[in-house]
Amino acid sequence: MYERILVLTDGSKNATNAGMEAVKLAKKINATVVITYIFDQRLSTIANQEEEGQNYINAIKDYAIEENVNAEDLLIYGSRKNDVLIIARKSNADLIVMAKHGNTTNQTTVMGDYSEFVVKNIQLPILLI
Repeated sequence: MYERILVLTDGSKNATNAGMEAVKLAKKINATVVITYIFDQRLSTIANQEEEGQNYINAIKDYAIEENVNAEDLLIYGSRKNDVLIIARKSNADLIVMAKHGNTTNQTTVMGDYSEFVVKNIQLPILLI
């Protein structure tokens, strides 16, 4: 079964809900969650993004701690699409959990652009919430 679940969050309500579901699953199967936020290197307010990203991570991590689930966090400064490929490999994850739609305005498609990118480019099982 799964031992390490990579949770990708962007701070959206959908992503937070997906993270909570990942924690519930991890508790049932005694897995570790690795909660990840990649903040955009193109924006100039790095300090604000870092604090914001850590808050997004902590919303899920605090729940994991309450549920006695092993949780790690990973806050990355970079490119979401490029770095997620590296993170998926280096985290030793065997499952990815993420929202179908995060911080996007287009909710009419089956999944958002980022979710579609992850599904097409990462060769791991992916659970879309």
